[in-house]
Amino acid sequence: MSSQKVQHLIDVIKKNCKLKNVDATRRKIEKIVKDGLGNLQVVCDFDCTMTRYFTLNRERNPGSHKILSSSSRLTEEFKKETEKLCEIYYPIEMDKILTKEEKTPFMIEWWEKAHELLIGQHINKDDVKGMVAETPVEMRPGLDMLIKTCKDNDIPFLIFSAGIANVIEQVLVTKNLYYPDNMHIVSNQMGFNPETGICDHFEIPLIHIFNKSEIMIKNSSYHTAIENRGNVILLGDSVGDIHMSDGIQHETCLTIGFLNHMVEDLINTYLETFDIVVVDDGPMDIVNNILDVCSKNS
Repeated sequence: MSSQKVQHLIDVIKKNCKLKNVDATRRKIEKIVKDGLGNLQVVCDFDCTMTRYFTLNRERNPGSHKILSSSSRLTEEFKKETEKLCEIYYPIEMDKILTKEEKTPFMIEWWEKAHELLIGQHINKDDVKGMVAETPVEMRPGLDMLIKTCKDNDIPFLIFSAGIANVIEQVLVTKNLYYPDNMHIVSNQMGFNPETGICDHFEIPLIHIFNKSEIMIKNSSYHTAIENRGNVILLGDSVGDIHMSDGIQHETCLTIGFLNHMVEDLINTYLETFDIVVVDDGPMDIVNNILDVCSKNS
């Protein structure tokens, strides 16, 4: 392994990102590079991580729930009720004083109420496809390169999201970024009645922003693909995302956080949480740089 390549990578990270503990981050990168792509897996949040936080026009990029709620297919009453929920619960999610344990019951309430509202709209699978087509979402620059590198090198890519799996899959299909051979989605799954084709429930467990550490993939087919891969690169935009790898056996986890807005208010919290922090809705370049060094060392 070339120490010069790793040092250059650290220099690039220091120039373009924020990090608190340079030595600890270097050690993690050195191990990931030394062990190569064959011992690596990627765990990634979807909304505001794989996607941008802002569009190029500086408007709020829709998340997977918002893609559905923005649709002309849904009623105005539904949209008003959804906005009310956001006004009530989003300030709780972002509160800097409340603990995760104090916030969690409110997040469960928010997700359950939002899902009940969606069930009341009598959505079918074709509706989901149409809604995704109707409300474009912008992906984070460099994501296409990251996904292609993972596909070409058989690197397992786990998407772990508190959003809606059906929407996430359809967005990726639309963007030509969905590769089921090495990709697995863990998210809230809409359940469709086999007789009517209408969504009448959401599958268990409910996944919200603060319980990702509790969701196990041990019994899934994906577990076989990762059981011998000891190194993880974790990507997320929320401090709760740091726990996405808790249910995955691993040796080293390099964590990269995307601090998309409120940088001055949240930077210290993110630096305490993640090894590397990408600010201001930045691209996936750092992740791609790390994988590039890995591939050249393999």
